Amino acid sequence: MTLVIIVGIAIALFGLAYSTKRRFGVLGLGLAAGVLLAQNATPFVAAIFKAYDLPVEPLTYAVSAAVTLTLLPALLLLVGGPSYISKRSAVIGATAFAVLGTLLILGPLTTALPTIDSGIKQMLDFIAQWQAAIIALAILAAVFDTILLHTGKSNARKHSKH
Repeated sequence: MTLVIIVGIAIALFGLAYSTKRRFGVLGLGLAAGVLLAQNATPFVAAIFKAYDLPVEPLTYAVSAAVTLTLLPALLLLVGGPSYISKRSAVIGATAFAVLGTLLILGPLTTALPTIDSGIKQMLDFIAQWQAAIIALAILAAVFDTILLHTGKSNARKHSKH
């Protein structure tokens, strides 16, 4: 069940990013902002979830709050912002967004979901070995993608004589 939930989240994140064709740079930095929000506001938001008795099973209120806060800034940025023109770029950006988003919420999710199955345990151990490096590279890629927003072909057109 845990693997199905994790893969389902990754597919949903990919689908959202691809259907809107939003740039990975902005979405990736939104995820980074979400991690900071989750680190600082999870207890407060968990208390709100509990006060309103929101259904969060099989997760705890704290895990639900952490996942929500991590994803919320990026999901809001899906509504507007820079987008890719080419299909290939949109696929690459959506894949990067899905991988980064899934890795960032994997920690909270695995504290609440069962990981007793040896297959899922081995996979999670493998991911844990590479998680920090992949997240760091993805954040660097997001910054680089954001820089490309301001150094693209549009600047060349502004300065052309024709």
